[in-house]
Order: sequence, then structure tokens, then C-alpha cells
Amino acid sequence: MKPEFIDNWNGNTLAKAIREHSAWLLENRKPPVDLAVATGYFNPGAFALVADVMEKLTGVRLLLGAEPERMAPRKTARQPRGERLRHEQFRKAIEVAESGLRDEINLLGFTEETETSLRRLVDFLRSGRVEVRRLENGFLHGKAFIFSGDEGVLSGSSNFTAAGLTTNRELNLGQYQPHVVGQVRDWFERQWGEAAPYDLASLYEARYREYEPYLIYLRVLWERYGPELSEEASPTGTIPLTTFQNDGLVRALRIIDEYNGVLIADGVGLGKSFLAGELIRRTALENRQRVLLVSPAALRDGPWRAFKNRFRMYLENISYEQLASDERLSREETRFRHLNDDPDAYAMVVVDEAHSLRNPDALRSRALRRLLQGTPPKKLVLLTATPVNNSLWDLYYLLTYFVKHDAVFADLGIPSLKQRFDSAMKEDPFTLKPDALFDLLDKVTVRRTRNFIRRHYPNERVRDAQGREMTIRFPKPHVQRLDYDLESVLPKFLRELRAALAPPSGRPKLTMARYVPSGYLKSGAPNFSQVALAGLLRSALLKRFESSVYAFARTCEGMVGKHDQFLEALDRGAVPTPELMREWGEDLASDEGFDDLAKEFGADKLAAYRAEDLKCDVKADREVLSGFAQRARTVSPTEDPKLEVLRKALAQIAERAEREGSNPSRKRDLRKVLIFSYYEDTIDWIEPYVRDIVASDKRLAPYRGRVASAAGQGARQGVSREDAVFGFVPESSEAPPGTEDRYDILIATDVLAEGLNLQQCRNIINYDLPWNPMRLVQRHGRIDRIGSKYEDVFIRCFFPTTQLDDLLNLEQGLRMKLAQAAASVGVESDPLFGGPTADLVFANTRREIESLKDERPELFENAGEDPASRSGEEYRQELRRALGTRREEITSLPWGAGSGFAGGERDGAFFCARVFDRVFVRFVPSGGGDIVRDTLQCLKQITCRPETKRNAPAARLQGIYSAWEQARQDIYQEWMRATDPANLQPKIRPLFRELAAHLRRDPPDGISQPDLEKALASVEAPWGLRYERELRPILESEMPPREKSKAIVEKVGELGLMPYHAPKPLEVIDADEVRLVCWMMVSRDRRTS
Repeated sequence: MKPEFIDNWNGNTLAKAIREHSAWLLENRKPPVDLAVATGYFNPGAFALVADVMEKLTGVRLLLGAEPERMAPRKTARQPRGERLRHEQFRKAIEVAESGLRDEINLLGFTEETETSLRRLVDFLRSGRVEVRRLENGFLHGKAFIFSGDEGVLSGSSNFTAAGLTTNRELNLGQYQPHVVGQVRDWFERQWGEAAPYDLASLYEARYREYEPYLIYLRVLWERYGPELSEEASPTGTIPLTTFQNDGLVRALRIIDEYNGVLIADGVGLGKSFLAGELIRRTALENRQRVLLVSPAALRDGPWRAFKNRFRMYLENISYEQLASDERLSREETRFRHLNDDPDAYAMVVVDEAHSLRNPDALRSRALRRLLQGTPPKKLVLLTATPVNNSLWDLYYLLTYFVKHDAVFADLGIPSLKQRFDSAMKEDPFTLKPDALFDLLDKVTVRRTRNFIRRHYPNERVRDAQGREMTIRFPKPHVQRLDYDLESVLPKFLRELRAALAPPSGRPKLTMARYVPSGYLKSGAPNFSQVALAGLLRSALLKRFESSVYAFARTCEGMVGKHDQFLEALDRGAVPTPELMREWGEDLASDEGFDDLAKEFGADKLAAYRAEDLKCDVKADREVLSGFAQRARTVSPTEDPKLEVLRKALAQIAERAEREGSNPSRKRDLRKVLIFSYYEDTIDWIEPYVRDIVASDKRLAPYRGRVASAAGQGARQGVSREDAVFGFVPESSEAPPGTEDRYDILIATDVLAEGLNLQQCRNIINYDLPWNPMRLVQRHGRIDRIGSKYEDVFIRCFFPTTQLDDLLNLEQGLRMKLAQAAASVGVESDPLFGGPTADLVFANTRREIESLKDERPELFENAGEDPASRSGEEYRQELRRALGTRREEITSLPWGAGSGFAGGERDGAFFCARVFDRVFVRFVPSGGGDIVRDTLQCLKQITCRPETKRNAPAARLQGIYSAWEQARQDIYQEWMRATDPANLQPKIRPLFRELAAHLRRDPPDGISQPDLEKALASVEAPWGLRYERELRPILESEMPPREKSKAIVEKVGELGLMPYHAPKPLEVIDADEVRLVCWMMVSRDRRTS
């Protein structure tokens, strides 16, 4: 059989020709029967087509080469010439050919048949009968298959590839004349003599080499984060940033570019202001755009003022109160103008302590949304170490300040932002990074913790406020419990309080009727907002009682006054709204004045209510509250057991400072102490007592004349909040030059718990039970900061030890009752208002409280974070570190490589795959169960360490191919769902469809078609309820249709609503286009072998 013409047409393939001619030679000629092949390209598929005969040949020589580029590149002035040009072209061609070989391997697929075929090829190449060389000093244009002796040559256009042998439109001719075959053989020998040995087998062996698990893990991280890290460059600027701050800055800039905003949630004391400062500097100085900074007043007048002076930056900084009261941003009656410019003049808004905006209906929150309106959209930078205080909804509302559309993350498989948070709340209602939100938060937040800095930047250097360089370290926190007896001077009072607030059974003695009048309507259900308010007030009474008898008495007395007002309104035949109660005041007695206000602010007719029941319960509540106030007023400061414990704690601090201090200045710093309370009334109770005991107790003599306080906005005892801070810690607060060190005790509310650098002090006393442990984390962050000069800091917490369980049980009972009320009206999304998840939130809080009672410092060591939690920043940094020494090893790993280890969380197989440039991860549990798609859960399954040993027994490897098929089908189905435009359409609230219909039906006069289409695209979008509230009044107004349309378009522009474009459908693919990058087998049993 001597084929002469081969064109891969109608079965006339080169593969057939090689098989048949080789078989004929093997049958009809004596050994040796050899084959020499010259080809530009080779792939395993080609070998599989002719393997049966090639394995029988005596010897095979395979000469590989490279072909020049199809089109020569245009010459440039700096391009090499002559021989140097030829060598450069050869080098590039060889690189392309090598890359092509690797790409072929990557695209082989991952089946048992493929792996068997690949191993067969390697066995053939390693058999000792095969030689492979590569021509590296010139191009190989010729292709030939030369049989032993003079038994013929097949030569033409075909490379030794599966397509070249079977399907490509090729032309190959067979020559059998001895002199022609001889000339071809001579040609081959010349090329062979110039070629270099080439280890082709090793390329294929790499596919199934026994890799260490950690290398596979790193490759997964490379697939997810590699392109992003490859683009990183060290930013430059005049503000000195640490390496981790630089890394955060690069991420923040990328996020801002993509989403027009970023949440920077680095832990307390990690220098968020420096990172934000560089963002501000770039915008203001480099881009010549205006920036507005919004912060608490204390930070405006303290750290941010010092920051501006230190770096000579022009920066407009207003407080939250100024933001909320600016007449251009507030709907309240105000004549203030705090902004220096028109709201539309600002290109960037930076918000410090942004968790203050977690209530979306607060005046400051509404003002910020108005500030952010308009076009072009303003960039928003949110800074907070504690984005979650009460629930994950805190975080949701922060994100919605710059993530406007509910379907913004549809390309991540998140069609609705709100629905994703709903799901996350059900899974884990408190932590910042529940698994369900990992991909989402990784897109929009920069979040590094102290544990993260300790692990990944252990020797980082930083400069302090005085410009001195130091190594980053954090003091060790020590928790000390301060025990006191809550009932020693008011016996059995807690039992009475329980009966009034939340008895185990029956109706509470304190009905809160004044706050829930809707519960007395003759028809209809109670208003849940009123029910929630009453529940929160019950909780507030409990917490104020624990804080101090004075705060409790003051609260009860204030409530008594409001009850008197309410009863007077009832006597006038009206049930007033809360707004009316605020406006009415206590000194407006005339019927005419009340009636005017009732018309403006609203009041229901008493006739709609069960009037006598309502009056009776309000009067009874008034008597209960009055009695509580009178009882609490019987306790004097000298009788208060809590204050006596405070005295002893201050004495111990002073004694320790005297013992450890090496000089008067050091002793003074060591005895400095911050006393925190949630309530200004409690500060009013503590301060005069502390001043008295300092004057009379010899142990406290060093504190005489050195006591100050800070609460609210105004000065206390003639000392402003700013002067109190500067006088307390002039060194760390960057006080003005010459500021005297005047105070060693500073008594404050949480007005000083945010943003201030108070690390000249090492002692904190938390006077109240830590109902919200995250508040304590914020307080602790004031003294435990980068640059602290102390190795140890001390956090003392008051605990009513014998009554602690009673207090916590009572608070839990209040929450449960509120949750039951919430469930009865279908409210389930917010633990603050008592949804079913409220119990879970408090269970977590209770564990943290009890941990503090046991004097365990983990809450402060971890800055409120779960030390076992992993974030995208952790994975990025782990990859950064590995790339420094293992980049080539990680990036050259062939697709389809895998490993395994024992001691994982669960048995199963992990897969990392690609469809084009998109990366997917899956974990297929052994023995059935749902496939895991969540990124973080998948990464957790394969997280390992460099020392983790490979464990992938052959018995278990048999199942890896079927597991991959399950994962591949799951990925394929997810991809194919996204190819249907119907699956990508967002949920649009009906009002916005009505607005679009109105605009189409009655377009405003004078509007151009492009502007009309823009307006339509802007309203027919997945906007939330808040924008609906802005637009509904216009749509429902009585304006003429075209005027109404004009008003709609104007409001759309005012709100800054931009056109929404649904994600483009993905292109349809075949299942085999889901390509496996790498895999990991995981087993729980460490004994697996």
C-alpha cells in the first residue's frame, strides 16, 4: 500500500495513509522499520490516531520546529537588524510553538480516557525507541513523514496534529522513487543534525505529576486574583503609606473606578485616614476637583484638622450635624449654609465613621443622599472599622449609598442585592463577611484586620505623628472584671422591673400604651413601628437602670412628662402623632394652638379608639414610671455600690502607675484613664463624684485638678470637648504646639469612641454592661493603635455579677416578645426591629459579654473579628507572598493538574474551571449532597499550608472523573442560564414601569428623542423603595400629563438616576468548553492513605 495523493477528503486522510503504509511495511519488510517526522506542530490527538502502528515501529525520530508569523511585523526604528533580527524572530517563534504545545495540553479535557491516552503517549516517548529534537536556529517550513530505508515519504502541508491528519484541508503527496526519498532523507538529516534534544514527554508528564496540595491551592488563588495583582503598581504620593496601606489604596482606586464608590473597613487603628487622605490628595491636587469630607465634629476639630495641617492639604470638612442642617440638603426648616460650594461642585465625598449612616431614614442619611444626587455622579468613600453594629442590614444600607441599582451585580450571579442580603441574614445575621456575601463584598470593600496585619506584614515600618519611624506592633489587651451588686441599695427592684417590662407570663405592668396607641384602635392591627418603638424603650429602661440609678430616674421622669402631655391631648379628643408631640411642647396650653398644630402634623380623632382603655393604661404607666423615678432618686452617690467600685479601680490604676513609672512624666501617662458610658446622664452622675473623691481620697491625690469630661456637643465645666481631648493626651492627639498636659481622668460618652488617637492613655473603664460589644471594640481602638508606646493596655468592665444572668435573660425576653410581634405582621429582615433573626444576634452578643466577664481578651485581640474568618485580602496577600518565590511554578502549572490532602473539613472533590476568561469553582461532596458553588466555602475546603502533605490514594482517584463531570455540568448549566436574556432581566418595581409608560404616552414638551430615551432607561430600572417615595407624589399628582412628565424628568435628574443596561447575555457554548484548570481531592480522615 503506497498512498500517493492525500487530501483529508472522503476518508482519504493522512492518518489512514500512515497507518496503512506502516502496517504494510511491518508486515512485508524485515526490521528495522523506522519513521522520521518533521513537523511544526504536534499534539497528543495525532498520536492517538496512529498509536497502534507507531508503537510497533523499531524507532521514531520526531523533529519539531516553528513557523514564522503569518504576517511579518512592521519594522520600527529600534528593531534589531540582520542576524540579530533573525535570532529574535526564531526566539519568538519557538516561544509561540512552546506555548502552542502547552495550550494543546490545557485543552485536552479531563476524562479517564484522556488521561489513559496521555499516559500511553508518555510511555511511548519514554520507551527508548523514540527521539525528539527541536530546531531552534531557524524556521521549519517543511513537513514530512519519512519511512525507513527508501520505503517512501509523505510530504505536504500537514503538521503532526489530529486536525492535520484528518480534518484540515491539506495536500500531501507520496513519493517512493529511491533518489527522491534519499534527497528528502538527506534534508531531514541536515535539520536533525542542527536541532537540539527536546524533552517533549516532560510537558505531558506535568499533567499528572504528583503535585503538593499547596501548589494547587496557590494556582486556584492565581486564577481568581492573579490578573488583578499583575496590574498592581506601587502608587506614589506625598502622604507616607505603609505597604499594606499602599495595597489597600490600589484596591480602593480599582473599586472606585468600577462602582464609583468604596467601603474601606480596615480594623480600628490601622490608618484608614491615611488611605483616605491619599485618595483625597489625588482628587483635589492631581485632578483639580473638589472634595468634601464628612465626619463627627470631634474628628473634624481634632485628627482631621491636624492631618490637614501636617500634610498642608486644603480640605473642606463638615460634621454630620452640619450636613443634616444645610438648607440645600435638608427638608427641615433651616437657614444654615455649611457647604462652601454648590452641592454639585463636589467630585468626591469622603465619610468618616460611616457606620453613623446605617439608619437610612436619619436626617444625616437623607442629606447625604441629596448631596450625592446630580450628574456626573460623585465618587463616595466610606470609612468605618465597624460596618456591622446591629445586623447585616447596616452594611446593606451603607453599600446602597453608592451601589444604586439592585441588579448591579447581576454579572456575578446576584440578580438582586437585597435578596442576597435577605439570604445572608438567614444564614448568619451578625458577622461582616458571611459566606453568602464573600463575592459581593470582595468587589466593593477594602477590609484588613489586625490579625491580617500581624500575619502578613510583621515587620512593617511606619512613621508616627512626630515623624519617627517604628515597627508596627499592637499592645496586648488585658480585660479586668469590676464586680458590683446591682440591688444592694434597691432590694428586689430588678424583680419589679422585670414585672413591668417583660414578665415570664402575662401582660407587662408597663403597657407602653402612650407609644402604641394603634393597639387601641377599634379596628385594624397595631402599627408595627409603634410596637418596635415600645420594645426599644423597654430595653432602654433596662440598660439605663444598669448604667446608673440617676440615668434611670432621669429617663423615667422625662417619660412621665410625655405621658402628661399625651393625656392632655386625649382630653382634647385627639390622639397625637409623634411629630405633633415634638412640636407641641409643654408650654403651649391654648386649644387654638393645639388645633393648628394638629392640622399641620396630624392627629387622629379619639373616637376611633377604645378611649377609656387607652386613657386607663397611659395613666397606669405614668404611675409606674413615677414610682420608679422616686425609688431611684432615694440613692445618693455615696450609697451607690458601683461608684465605690469605680473609686477602688482608680486607686489601683494610680498605685500601679506610681510603681511602674520611671519618672513623673511616665507615671502621669500610666495613670491616665478613660471612663466610658453610653449615657450623658450617667456622665453627670459620675463626674461630681469623681471630683469629690479625688479631692478627699489620698490614694487619688495625683488626679486632683486633673479631671475632665466630654459628652454631647457643648462644653462641660467650661471645657470644650476639643480642649478636653488635647489636655488629656496632647502627645497622641496632635494638639497644637505648647498645649499643656492638664487631665488624667476623662469621663466621656461614645462621642470619643470614634476616630480619635488617644493612645497616650493605656486604661479604659467601661462603666456600663457591654450590651453592644462592638462599641467596646471602638473604644478600645482609641488606645490600641499603630504607634502605641505601651506593651499592655487594660480594659476594665463593670459586671453586676450576681444579677448578670437576670439582666441578660430580661433583655433576651424583650427581644423575643418583639420578634413574636414582628413575625405576626410579617417583618423578618431587621433584628433591630425584632425579626426572627434577632434571637441569633443576641445569642452572639451574649457569648461575647460572657467572654468579657471571664476576662478573656479575644474580642479586643481580634478587634471584633472572627480570627478563623478569611477575606479576599487574606487570599490576595497569601498569593502575593508566594509569587515572590514561586511565580513560574504557579503560572506554568498545566491545566488538569491536581492533588489531594487529608484532614479537611469534609470529604469531596474541588474543581477550578474556566469558560473563556471567567473562573468558576465547585466542590462536589463525596456520597452525594448539594454541589457547593460559593467561592469562600469552596476555598475553605482546600485551604492548606506549604507543609501540607499530598494524600491522593489511587482508590479514591477513580471517582475524580465522575465528580468533575458533575461539576462541569453544573457550571455549564449556570452559564447557559445566563445566555437567555429573560433570565437577566431585573425585577423592576411597578411604579417605575408606570413612570416609563407615562413618559412614552405623554413625553414632555421640547424634549429630544435621545433625552427621552435616556430618561426612559433611567426610570425603567431596578430602583429601590426610597426613589419610589421621591417619584410617587409626582406621578399621583393632578398636574397636566405633559407637565407631570417634565417634573418626572427633572426629578430623575435631581436624584441622579442613570440609565440602566441589563447585562449582555453570554454566548452559547458546548459543555466541553468548560475547561478544568486544576482539582483537589479532600478527605477528613487523616488516616487515609
